[in-house]
Amino acid sequence: MAVKNPDKELRFFLIIVIVFLSALIIGSILVANSYLIFSYFWFLIRNYWWLIFPIPLWYMFLQIWFEYLDLKWVLGQKYDLLEIIVPSETEKSPKIMEQVLYACHQHSSLNRFEYYCGWRPMQPKFSFEIVSLSGVVHFIIHCPRDNRDSVEAAIYSHYPDAEILTAKDYTEEVPKVLPNRDWDVWGSIVKLTGKDVLPIRTYPYFKEDVTGKMIDPLSSLIEVMGTISKNQNMWLQIVTTAMDGSEWKPEMQAYVDEITKQKKPKENKGFFGFLGSFFAELSILPKNLFRGYFGQELEGVAAGGIELPDKFNINELPPSKQEELKAILENSSRMAFRTTMRYLYIGKREGFNKAVAVGGFFGAMKQFADENFNGFRPDTRTKTFANYYFTDPRLDYRKRKLVQNFQGRSFAGTGFTFHADELATIYHFPDMSVKAANISRIEAQKSDAPANLPVDLEDEIDFEAS
Repeated sequence: MAVKNPDKELRFFLIIVIVFLSALIIGSILVANSYLIFSYFWFLIRNYWWLIFPIPLWYMFLQIWFEYLDLKWVLGQKYDLLEIIVPSETEKSPKIMEQVLYACHQHSSLNRFEYYCGWRPMQPKFSFEIVSLSGVVHFIIHCPRDNRDSVEAAIYSHYPDAEILTAKDYTEEVPKVLPNRDWDVWGSIVKLTGKDVLPIRTYPYFKEDVTGKMIDPLSSLIEVMGTISKNQNMWLQIVTTAMDGSEWKPEMQAYVDEITKQKKPKENKGFFGFLGSFFAELSILPKNLFRGYFGQELEGVAAGGIELPDKFNINELPPSKQEELKAILENSSRMAFRTTMRYLYIGKREGFNKAVAVGGFFGAMKQFADENFNGFRPDTRTKTFANYYFTDPRLDYRKRKLVQNFQGRSFAGTGFTFHADELATIYHFPDMSVKAANISRIEAQKSDAPANLPVDLEDEIDFEAS
């Protein structure tokens, strides 16, 4: 949070005191004359109810009806599961995938329901998945059917030799009840080690020092996912929805202010500080109710650019803070996604190997970590373990819940803000430098027929005659 102005806090506290005293005086007057006021009120209701009630009731009905239509539209949405197969000789960097992701950044304005409830039913949701089924790695995109054409067009424009197939949902190929006597599950939400505003180690940093050649960030992860045996499955899922700058830039601006001023945000201490903060947050609700109904901009939603203090010299910061600030400012110009990432390892108990499928997976994910920035780790609140009491039923419940959320491509669990370059680093189609034989690839490239291809004259004549 940004540093607060003490004078502004004092003025706000005085306003709260004045409002409280005014409410107390008005309340006393109303109580003293309650019988007279009630009589007038009852007279109006009894004689003019037919004039008073229809208008607000009709307006309330319209609002509820429109929300019902929105919800009905959401529940009627259909999704497609696409498998993308790229040629084995493809030579594309994750930068290309970043351009594809921009086609999936389809943001809609917040309506009142979405703003107050925190649920974005009208926002398109995309799930990018890397899955290993019995050691064969597949690249999957789960997208709304209405957006399928735009996703395919974006992929074909940058990967013209790719094949996009409608895939069967692989999550339905495992038993419906997990875990059971023959199958086991390990899973967790994957969360960031630091604040959302700090980026992970992205693809520009994956270069060989001598030749400058790019090292594919997915090479280690694909190698690990390809080592599992038959009837074993490793599933990585990245569920995203587009974010507007107003949803993530304020937090980024606050962190930039903290770095550039070399001060920590002032915390409200004591009863009166807590009371002031409470009423400040509470006052947004009634103001937004009126602003929303009359079409005005909601408070706390407006976006702004990332600003630096006047006469600021970046060289005055420690080297680590300089790197942080440069990375944050660079990310501020990119589109962002609200993201939930989860990982599941599902397989038969015979051959179930957590050392490879869990230790190896998170070991490969460490290459995206930077000590000065961010990284990944399992969320202990969702990880499949239980201690102390009723461990077996609690553990089984956690496993079933993770599988259900995965199958539903749900945002349930810890989420974070991911920018396009970060998402492209984690999810992109591997290039020819990744020699792993366990990737689903096209071995032969498609090409057009030669211009001088002989044509059967008889067939041509028959065609013309017809």
